[in-house]
Amino acid sequence: MSSAPESQPQNASQPPVLIIVMGVCGTGKSTLGSALAASLGLPYLEGDDLHPQANIDKMSAGNPLNDADREPWLALIRRTALDIVAKQQREQSGEGSERAQKLKGVVASCSALKAYYRSILRGTHPTLSPSLSSSSSSLPTYFVFINGSREVLLDRMNARPGHFMKSTMLDSQLATLEDPRGEEGVVEVGVEMSTEEQVAEARRGLAALGVRL
Repeated sequence: MSSAPESQPQNASQPPVLIIVMGVCGTGKSTLGSALAASLGLPYLEGDDLHPQANIDKMSAGNPLNDADREPWLALIRRTALDIVAKQQREQSGEGSERAQKLKGVVASCSALKAYYRSILRGTHPTLSPSLSSSSSSLPTYFVFINGSREVLLDRMNARPGHFMKSTMLDSQLATLEDPRGEEGVVEVGVEMSTEEQVAEARRGLAALGVRL
């Protein structure tokens, strides 16, 4: 687990956060993402739902996406999270101080395989539009990395008939994955843990990074 971003004073309001559950196909990102969101009382955003149809068609045919396919999708995930947080803040602006202290933000799922993909999701990549890049400090981003062996992941994928991601793409994703451990704001959980154990481990890791849950 990496070091925490600069912590907020205890009497300061908790800034909203974007928590992204990441990993290669077959890790159970959606399952953990929705469970973690429920545990934190935050909305859940399924990153795959934001793929354009062209991306889905390409993956359904067994072809991996390239960077040009992914960049606008990744930017849309962050933009959607920013829009959700802006709505939360408008709705809660007139509420009492105790309510205002509660954690705000979004939990999303996204493979986020490369370091530069994660920089887009953090809002720190230099090619982003000014509206996204200027938001990086106002929406701190954390990653929950689901890690596991190829054998376990392949077994899990083969048990998921009908999902558009083909199990033959696992090796491609593993080859593409740039290990996020050591980057700022990353928590690791094991793929072989139960969902309840993963949620508990993610909460512990996020708290250690300075997120007041």
